[in-house]
Amino acid sequence: MEIIDNNKLNGAPENSAQNNNAPEKSVPEGDHPGKDKPRRGYLRLKLGVLAAVVLSMTFLSFILPLRPTVSEAEKRELAKFPSFSMEALFSGQYFSDISAWYSDTVPFRDLFTGLSSRLQHLLGTGAVRSGFSEGVKGDDIPDIPTPDQISTETNTAPVSEATTAETTTEAPTEEVTEEMQQLSNILVYGDAGYEYYYFSQEPSEKYVSAVNRAAELLAGKATVYDMIIPTSTGILLPDSVLETISVSDQAKAISYMEALLNPLVKKVSIFDTLKEHKNEYIYFRTDHHWTGLGAYYAYVKFCEAKGVTPVALEDCEYRAFDNFHGSFYTDSGNDPALGNNPDVVETWLPKVNADITITDSNGNTFSGPVIYDETNNSTYNKYGAFIWGDNPFSVIENHNMESGESCLLIKESFGNAIAPLLIYNYKYVYVMDYRY
Repeated sequence: MEIIDNNKLNGAPENSAQNNNAPEKSVPEGDHPGKDKPRRGYLRLKLGVLAAVVLSMTFLSFILPLRPTVSEAEKRELAKFPSFSMEALFSGQYFSDISAWYSDTVPFRDLFTGLSSRLQHLLGTGAVRSGFSEGVKGDDIPDIPTPDQISTETNTAPVSEATTAETTTEAPTEEVTEEMQQLSNILVYGDAGYEYYYFSQEPSEKYVSAVNRAAELLAGKATVYDMIIPTSTGILLPDSVLETISVSDQAKAISYMEALLNPLVKKVSIFDTLKEHKNEYIYFRTDHHWTGLGAYYAYVKFCEAKGVTPVALEDCEYRAFDNFHGSFYTDSGNDPALGNNPDVVETWLPKVNADITITDSNGNTFSGPVIYDETNNSTYNKYGAFIWGDNPFSVIENHNMESGESCLLIKESFGNAIAPLLIYNYKYVYVMDYRY
């Protein structure tokens, strides 16, 4: 124990009368101040090691080749170093952008975020065991309109008061079973992840209007087919689970949107088809996409609507890429239930002489096989086997056809898995991702 002289602390002179008259203070035996020297040395060593680690990390973070440009776990491009301009400099935006770049591109970013998520999971700070998405609501899904209720100009039903935000569906209050847990925005049920679907009337009707407009503009030149793809939540989760969580009815939502489609649009309804195959491997457990098999069943329905023969699976080249951990795994904080059951990305490509030419986000063009070899790629990117992942524009050519029809597939990432199958029926398959 260390004894501190209060007079010294208060600034009293050492030779003051008060000090001279004060009784002599002794150090208890065994508590000599010299015994603290080893402890202080140990503290200095710890501080030195900590400072060395911080300085080393700071030094490494400034080595540009170590800074990532893409997050494989989050499947996105990271912030770029900003271009200099006098306007950005004087407004302060230039330094704000440098700060954003610096924090977004820390070396070994995916490793650190993964460790952080796993630590949160172990501590229980990242998991909410009940009350899924409390307070989150979806719009009430209107009843399917009759033909006379649909506007002939936009081919959409008028928005009624019954679909405003004030009349949305309340989240249920039933208790969640032990089989379920919410991790971040992901529902984990058993060994599979699921995402919440909330119907929103305004964007749904904007989507329908866009499809209808395309059909009108292309009337007599091309046929527009529309396929609305449900997520695994609406297909695979039992009704007993759906009744206890706050999600919108996907079957009803899709039926409503399909009812608003212009007669010029050929509907490819796949909800019931996927339901019939729900016991098969048609959706991934650790990712939000459907599998190659799920896409194949949707492709067969498209061929029925078009009146052509689909390729048989046995007439395709089969490849599989294992150890896939998708978006549900990363969004859940690397949940062990998902991590211990990785997915397999199965692909089927018609046995024709075909290749793909891709234009990437930077305007670069390159060609290669339709199915990308993901054998040695990151566990997070295996879905990129289908047409090399998401790109603004791609062209698949069937060299076995001297002439034939062409199609344009306007898609988001679900369309990747169906694109390779279409080459069996077309000379050219043009693929456009509207997000890019």
